[in-house]
Amino acid sequence: MKRTFRLAVPLLALTVACQPERPAVQDFYAILPDLVRHAEADARKEAKGPPSRGPLFIDANSFAGGGFTLTRRTLHRDSIMAAIGYPGAQKVTPPDVIMIRDTGSAPAAPDEGMLMGMEGGRWVREYGALVRLNLTKWQPGEIAATVTSYTTDRSTWPTGICRRVLRVTYGRQEDGSWRRGESEVRRRCEDPDDL
Repeated sequence: MKRTFRLAVPLLALTVACQPERPAVQDFYAILPDLVRHAEADARKEAKGPPSRGPLFIDANSFAGGGFTLTRRTLHRDSIMAAIGYPGAQKVTPPDVIMIRDTGSAPAAPDEGMLMGMEGGRWVREYGALVRLNLTKWQPGEIAATVTSYTTDRSTWPTGICRRVLRVTYGRQEDGSWRRGESEVRRRCEDPDDL
């Protein structure tokens, strides 16, 4: 019995020593400001029709979930928003932001006090941009995050959602900071919509 125990302890220590160290919460927080601003800029630039000038909506729950996957620590929405540090950004859940009103009728004229797209189709509230985190992965020295952005596509009637998916990779620098590397588009606005 003692012999088995003596062998098990060194094997357990060797297994633990071989495991790469997970990113810390501060590592995750360090990439958030750039990740959110990059996804928002991409969404607004690629939006179809008139520019999307409404507020930035952030699905803080999705970022908290992605942070847990990465760090194995429970993160709170308020700390996520503080780490993002984006003045004026609004913490939301997607159902509160993506509106569905498909009446099939023509849009009201602007002089009637209605905005184009308000009476039909799918749109982001106040013609803003919504950013949510889908997935995080890591390997030593690298964090990859997949984000989805939503803006209103006002190039057609009824309006639709312009949904883009980006995979953004960050590499750890010698000074311990994180720098954005590759940004790969995984889904474009014109791809078939399955929302």
